[in-house]
Amino acid sequence: MMKGGIPRGFTILCVGEPGAGMDLFMKQFTSVAEDPANTVLISTAESQNEILQVFRRYEWPLDLKVRTLGEEYNEQVLEKDMEASRFRLEGFTMQDIQRLAQTRFVEEDSTDYLVAMASQITSLGPFFRCAVDNLDFFFQRNEARRVISLIRVMQAHTQLNRGVLLVSASSGSIPESVQRELSLICDIVFDFEVKQIANTFETRMVVRKFRNAPENLRVYTYRVTAEEGITPETVDRVA
Repeated sequence: MMKGGIPRGFTILCVGEPGAGMDLFMKQFTSVAEDPANTVLISTAESQNEILQVFRRYEWPLDLKVRTLGEEYNEQVLEKDMEASRFRLEGFTMQDIQRLAQTRFVEEDSTDYLVAMASQITSLGPFFRCAVDNLDFFFQRNEARRVISLIRVMQAHTQLNRGVLLVSASSGSIPESVQRELSLICDIVFDFEVKQIANTFETRMVVRKFRNAPENLRVYTYRVTAEEGITPETVDRVA
């Protein structure tokens, strides 16, 4: 459909509305890994079990690498915050005191999840395939300039190693100026849209940018099937 597919070395930005299927597309993109050891799915919103359930549902291979940064953040930061809130509200029980007496107080989690993500991607070798679902997590916790800077590093690594990098962001989650800069960095930009038509919903992928191949700009209507996941329609609709 894209006259040869996505060239190696390209970085792709996906921007999607809730319910348009972008999260499923990110998983499906990594499911066709030619080299599982060099294929990574980085999720910031779902747990390992949730992701594996989707892969099993569609009978996609399970031998790729999956990292759930959102789950790591929840375990290392949010759970501690919730426990501290409970202490403030309820006070310490004898069991809490006994447990704390047997452990050392440690500093708060200082993991830089943005650097962790960039480091993992830039450690991948030639012809890698990687999907980051999604960038909202990083923009919410870091200055936009810092996120953009590391995305440039990842884009350069992808180009140098002839990999394919797919990153996503939710529509309206980041300022328009930042989204425009992301679009300039990336080689391809996909917009995922969902429209209500009468009592049904139509899902579409709009190719808004395709570096050096403007003839590939078009609108693809797709549906989600139980057998294949996201499946483009092969017949063009007449308006």
